[in-house]
Amino acid sequence: MPFLNDEVKEWIAIELQTLGVEDLAVYALEAGTEGDERRVMVATEVGLLDHRYAPFGSSARYRLAMLMYPWQVLRGVELRADTFRLWAREHRTRWSFRLHHPHFEAATESPDLGQALCDLARVCAVMAEPFGVPAGRVSSEVPGVIPGGPRPLPPSPGEETDADDEPEPAVSQDPASSDSNQNGPSAETPASADVTENAPFPVDDGEEVVELDAEAREAVPTRSDDQG
Repeated sequence: MPFLNDEVKEWIAIELQTLGVEDLAVYALEAGTEGDERRVMVATEVGLLDHRYAPFGSSARYRLAMLMYPWQVLRGVELRADTFRLWAREHRTRWSFRLHHPHFEAATESPDLGQALCDLARVCAVMAEPFGVPAGRVSSEVPGVIPGGPRPLPPSPGEETDADDEPEPAVSQDPASSDSNQNGPSAETPASADVTENAPFPVDDGEEVVELDAEAREAVPTRSDDQG
């Protein structure tokens, strides 16, 4: 691990000893704008230790800040490998690792660092909680995903009642249907289902009552037409 000096190793060893845990996987990389800062991820039995090693006040003084993320809060583990040919019988693999929370990205083509990155990814993949969105992607990148999950649309004005309670539309009497109902209601249709031409019908806000002529009324499908 080229970015781990003896001081960082010693301080991390003190942390692990105090916590009473062992390091399952370790990975370090350069961080910061000037490259004098290091970020060290240490996977343990209890969680992921996120370290920042940087100058403190001056370049002669450094400090190591640590924040532990329990495995229950780890989200979005993604590991990728791209193997390509260099020359005949020679190839190289580029490993890319990414965490959604806490955000962490690393990539390397070194075989040794690739092994260390795979060790870290393997532990995180086993210990992390399931993630609702595919690894390495946010909700806005997934088609059809609604942040927070699907939610029912709020009812519009005038639609507060259930669908079963909505009144059935009034149907004008058709000659064919009146002839079939002369002998009384059928066995399949209760008597309370009869709708007269003058039955009142509630009108919602914004709707308009249209008066139909005789020809238009005959074209309206009747209840008997629906059953036949």
